[in-house]
Parts: sequence; C-alpha cells; structure tokens
Amino acid sequence: MKPFKKYRIYFAALVLMLGCESALDEEAKTFYTEDTFYQTEQDVRLAINGIYGHLGATYDETLNSNGLYFANYWTVNALLSDEGETSFNRGDGYNQLSAMVHTPENTVVLEIWSNIYLGINAANMAIANIPDVDMDGQTKEALLGEAYFLRGLLYFELVRFFGEVPLQLEPQTVFTSSAYLARSPIDEVYAQIFSDLSVAENSLPSEQTGVDNGRPTLWSAKAYMAKAALQQGEDLQLAKTKLEEIIKSGRFGLWEDYADVFKIENNNGKEVLFAISFLEGTDLFSTLWEGGHLVFRTLPGGVYDGLPNGGGLEIPTTALYNSFEDGDRRKEVTFMTEDVIDGELVEFDTPYIVKYWDREAEPLVNNTDNDLQLIRYADVLLMYAEVLNEMNSGSTPEALDAINQVRRRARFADGEEREVLPDLTAMGYEDFREAILEERKKELTWEGHRWFDLVRFGKLEEKVSQAKPEVPVAPRHYLLPVPQRERDINPKLTQNPGY
Repeated sequence: MKPFKKYRIYFAALVLMLGCESALDEEAKTFYTEDTFYQTEQDVRLAINGIYGHLGATYDETLNSNGLYFANYWTVNALLSDEGETSFNRGDGYNQLSAMVHTPENTVVLEIWSNIYLGINAANMAIANIPDVDMDGQTKEALLGEAYFLRGLLYFELVRFFGEVPLQLEPQTVFTSSAYLARSPIDEVYAQIFSDLSVAENSLPSEQTGVDNGRPTLWSAKAYMAKAALQQGEDLQLAKTKLEEIIKSGRFGLWEDYADVFKIENNNGKEVLFAISFLEGTDLFSTLWEGGHLVFRTLPGGVYDGLPNGGGLEIPTTALYNSFEDGDRRKEVTFMTEDVIDGELVEFDTPYIVKYWDREAEPLVNNTDNDLQLIRYADVLLMYAEVLNEMNSGSTPEALDAINQVRRRARFADGEEREVLPDLTAMGYEDFREAILEERKKELTWEGHRWFDLVRFGKLEEKVSQAKPEVPVAPRHYLLPVPQRERDINPKLTQNPGY
C-alpha cells in the first residue's frame, strides 16, 4: 500500500479526540483546534472518518496501527474458541489467549479495550458537535446517524468482550479510556446499544453509492439490532422483526458459489450488510484503512515469492478442519493443505486458512484489500433459523428453509451440485440448535463469530475441550479480563470473575 502521509491532516479529528490542542499538517502548515473544527460539512465528514481510524490500520503508524478489526477482533475470536490456535510459541499475548492462560496484563486484551474506547470517544465528539454545524439537513442527519451506528457497534463489541463496562456518552477532550466511571450493568449497556442503533436505522440511507459505498446503511443498523437482541437473549421478537425486514426486502442474497463471497471484486456486493473495508481510498473522504492482516497472519510463512511473506501466525485446529465433510465447497475455499510453488507441489504439515486470499487480484502474500465482512446475508439466514428455534422450541418450515439455503449453496461448485449436505428436515429444539451452531461454524469460519457463538449457546467449555483438550477452559473465559492498566488508572473498575 502507499505510504499514509499526505492524508494525516484529513484525520486531524482523531488528534482532537485524544485531547491535543491542535494538529499540524506538514505540507499546508494548517492548524486545527476544537474552536476551529466542526465548522463545515467537510469537517463533519472528516470527523466521521476519524471514528473509523480507530477500527482499522491507518490512524497512526507508530502509536495505533492495529485498530480493532485490523487483526485482534477475528484472531481473538478464533483463539478463544475451538477454531484456532497459535502455530508456534511466540511468547506474546496471542499465545496466552490460545492457551487460555491470559491475565489482566495481556497486551492484546488491552489493545481491544483501548481501541474500542478511542472509537467511542471519537463518536461521542461527533455526536456532540455535528448538530451545531451549518449544513444541509438531510446530509447532517445521515452523517450523525453514521456516528450513532458506530458508537452502537463499538459498545456491542465492548459488552460482548468484557460484560459490564463504563458507559461513557460524553466526549473527553483530555482522554482517559474509561473516563473514571464505574462499570454499568449489562442491561444498561444493551439499552444504549439499541438506542444508538435505532437512531441510525431512522437516519441512515437505504444504500450508499459512489465513494460512500461500504459505509453503513439502515440495513446495517437492522442487522446489528437483531444480532444484539439475539446475543442478549431478552427480546427475540425484536431480532425476528429486524431479520424478517431484511429478508423480505429482497435487497440481499447469497452468491451462487461460496468462493465468490471472498472475491475482492464482490466486496460490498449483494451478500454484505456491513463490512470493514481495507481499501486505500482515492480522496480524503474515502480513505479509511490501508489493508488488513486477514491473509498475512494465516498463510504459511517462508514458502512464497515476494515480500513480505505469509506469517503463519495462527492455524485452524485439527478438529475444525476434520468437521467439514469432503465435498463441502466451504472446506476447499476455507482451507489450504498444499499448493504448487515454483512448479512443485508442496504439502503443508497443517491446514491453513486461505478463504480471504483472492489470488487473482492479489497474487503476492501481503496485507490485503479484501474486506472483513462483519455481517453478511448467510449470517442473517442462520440467525433467523436460531431465533425461530428459540421462539418455537424446535424447527419450523421457515427456519429449515433459512438454514437449507446456506447448506444448498455449500453444495454448489463451478455451477454443479454435489451429493453432500442434504437439506435438514424437522428437528426438536436441542437437535436443531446443535445443527445451527454447527452450520455457523462451517459457514463463518475465521470471520469473528465463533467465540461469541459458543458463549451465546453456552457451549464454550464443551467445544473447546473437544478441540483443544490440553487447554484449561473455564467459566471465566466467557469474558475477557478488564485490563489491569485501566484498573490502575481508574479505581472504580471492578474485575470479571475468575481473573
């Protein structure tokens, strides 16, 4: 990717979120302060971009180059579940998470907490200041809705990772990640999530076009309202309603071939409700991220031409790989066990995750422009099957149709149907629940869902013990520990049980 230098002034809002008095553009020698910012529509758009800067990889090359979704989000989800493990003893925070011996001093856990609160503070700043900007009312409403959406999204990630958390809704110009607040009850955090997403649903457009393509829409808000309601487990009717609105809209569908889901040319296509786009934009309003680690971390190192090579840092568990039926299209798209390198067939000693590597678009192993699809239509269908099973204590025709759409797609490869994965038929509650969890595992491998799913289903100890019997999984692993550094700063913070 190109060096991220001339765009620094475009993220001046980020510096303001951290409490600095001003930001200096090395080229233009222009100063921004809290008094001179938030004056124009351009300022508002830059402020919204500033929120995204804490999610990916472009905020700061030295201080904060690993935003939430750059690597930690999906890597931690894999390592804390039966999906993945570290491939060698690196002696770092990821190894601790893989072995489930992480403590409140874990550096990866601290990064997750800090990056989420940085993003929340940036969203708070935008929400507080955008209403007073003189600009077109409809545009203002949409951009303000985007800030509410991102704050709701970040609080949802935060409550899933840590449980009770400080609920900071006011901007902090002198930054402290928790603002010295005590932790709020989980139900209060979810209430705020639903409130923010409701504002977003009523403010965001039904589609984003041009340079805005890939930003959230009202459908993104509906999808996250459903996912949050399902994760909390207290308002299944809300989840059902929002999922049905998405399904009945006719706006979304499955690609015919599972391999097409991860083609770069299909980013922001018909299956995506919201994704993290790791493209380098062409102007100050579309430059958000500069590439993700989706490919580099998971492909074998030291075997491909070109630098940098794959890192081979995390690998799927043997149990995950073996759970896929031969002929399931998702198995050959998700994993790689051998490859032709320099004209010779090389067999690897373990499977590697390859689903994000679009070899035609990006032949060299590097940071990738491919998206991390946080919610796609297959997830919507599987959530719908889950909600109906919970509400009806067993499968219904509608629930079976939803899950069988996903299974049917997995039978197809290159336009031909294979004799695998037959449609599911009527099941009781427990059997269908297990079938849904299994389908989610295979459909959404390494997309940042598995740990959250196992926690929601109450299956974490069982599934991790089966896949990684040497790992001392325990009830405390349903949440991450509150970082000790934050507790040292803020004496009001309590610790999660078991840590």
